[in-house]
Amino acid sequence: MLKQGFVPWLVGVLIAVQAVVVHSTEKPLLFGIVPQESSSKLADQWTPFMRHLSEQLGRQVRFTTAPDIPTFEERVLAGHYDIAYMNPYHYVEFSESPGYRAIAREGEKRIRGIIVVGEDSPITSLEELEGATLAFPAPAAFAATILTRAELERLGITYTPRFVSSHESVYLNVQKGFAAAGGGIERTFNSAVEEGLTGVRVLWRSEGFTPHAFAVHPKHADDERLRIQAALTNLGSSEEGLALLRRANLKALVPASNGDWDDVRGLGLNFIQKTGDP
Repeated sequence: MLKQGFVPWLVGVLIAVQAVVVHSTEKPLLFGIVPQESSSKLADQWTPFMRHLSEQLGRQVRFTTAPDIPTFEERVLAGHYDIAYMNPYHYVEFSESPGYRAIAREGEKRIRGIIVVGEDSPITSLEELEGATLAFPAPAAFAATILTRAELERLGITYTPRFVSSHESVYLNVQKGFAAAGGGIERTFNSAVEEGLTGVRVLWRSEGFTPHAFAVHPKHADDERLRIQAALTNLGSSEEGLALLRRANLKALVPASNGDWDDVRGLGLNFIQKTGDP
């Protein structure tokens, strides 16, 4: 004879097991991170973040990135990522095609491009970069390349660009003297300094713009998109979540909407060649 309370307990166990089976048969959500830093560093920063989201959503969320920013752009255009963390210009472009929808962004953050030079460099103004070789991460890197190059061109400065695949590579090229200066952003520069980068200083900062977007592919239904949004924006409400954000060099996230990036749209940029199949 079954003991009292055994049947409800058994039913609960069977429901839990069924839920695990259902979730295990679902394809993982691919969360693409723009490769501003090395893949190994990004994996270290973001993998705990993905584990937490997996627990919150009851579905595996898998960290992924790309070997360089142009490849990341190709993958976003092809709809490879279910969720993507992309720079402001990427979001403006890829919200049109293939139609990624913004769900979150850092609330107390503005993104600024910076130009760095060697610590011992005699250069004190952008005009002194005339004729120099300058390092940039990729042609469509919003703040590190587009904003910095726009300022150089506004000033009529001629230079030779060298694209080196990541922000880390920019700082190392400047440190080692392979480039007189380079473009980056404050977040990746500060992170590099914390990791031991020396011999590089900031020469110039741009004005601020709406920061990177967390965006979801349009194939996902509204209810799923809202669940992902809630999981991201709730990170700031617990010490565990705040620790995960700090590890990824992020401030607390807030809900975002498409219009938040109208300041970037107002620049009228068009750098990405859309040759992929959405």
